Formats: sequence, structure tokens, C-alpha cells
Amino acid sequence: MSTCKLIIITGKVQNVGFRAYLEDIAKELGLSGYVKNVGTNTVESVVCGEKELIAQYISACKIGPKHAIVESVQVKDAKNDNYEGFSIWL
Repeated sequence: MSTCKLIIITGKVQNVGFRAYLEDIAKELGLSGYVKNVGTNTVESVVCGEKELIAQYISACKIGPKHAIVESVQVKDAKNDNYEGFSIWL
């Protein structure tokens, strides 16, 4: 059964390759959705798939790429908009 989560990540998460990092993780896990920058020092992602795989994605959000400094990760339920694949939204 597929589920979707809205994830808000704050900290030093812009200009460090965070969106590309999450895109790679999502594609490796076979998840669908998107990631985008919102405001200053905030990245938003909606991810859909199996709960266990989403849990792995959320764990990756808490770590981030090499130069990121993650301060907080908020997770909420999200509506499934039947995303095709995973992409970076500008």
C-alpha cells in the first residue's frame, strides 16, 4: 500500500546539493514525488511509496549531503497526487 508524506527540512540545506541528493535517494528507493526550495534555508519534499522506503528517505533527509547542516525535519501526511517518478521542482 502506497502512502505519501510531506517533509519540511530546515537548516543549511540550500546551495549544498540537497535537492539532487534527495532526488538520487528517492530514485534509488523507487519513490515518487518532488523536492523544491521554499523560502530561506528550507527544502520541501513530497514523497510517495511504501512506508518502509519512505522511512529510509526520511532518515536520509536528517543526514543530508556532505556540506548540509540539517536543523529540523518535520513530517506530515500528504495527499497522493499520483506523481510520475521523482523530480526537482524549481
